[in-house]
Amino acid sequence: MNKRNEYMEKLKAQLEEWEYDIDRLEARLDEVQDEAKVKLDKTIKDLKVKQKDVQGKLKQLEGAAEEAWTDIKDGVELAWDSLKLGFLAAKSEFVERKQQKKSK
Repeated sequence: MNKRNEYMEKLKAQLEEWEYDIDRLEARLDEVQDEAKVKLDKTIKDLKVKQKDVQGKLKQLEGAAEEAWTDIKDGVELAWDSLKLGFLAAKSEFVERKQQKKSK
């Protein structure tokens, strides 16, 4: 397997894992109240948009000529970093809200 294919397979696997985790966060929204619920719902929607962006860029990468894939890879990595940071922030916020609820 060449470097490009390995790279794409790694990203696809992580995207699938995050899609599952995003779905789990969304399913747990009922555990959160009021403003926090609205904020987390918006965050989840933003994550889904970022996820679609990464998926679109991966499709570009798949269709790119061997010489052009390194240029497209930079765009994929920017979108990837944005999705990763958004996901980690959402997950952290959800855990924080859950801990606040327990301590009351």
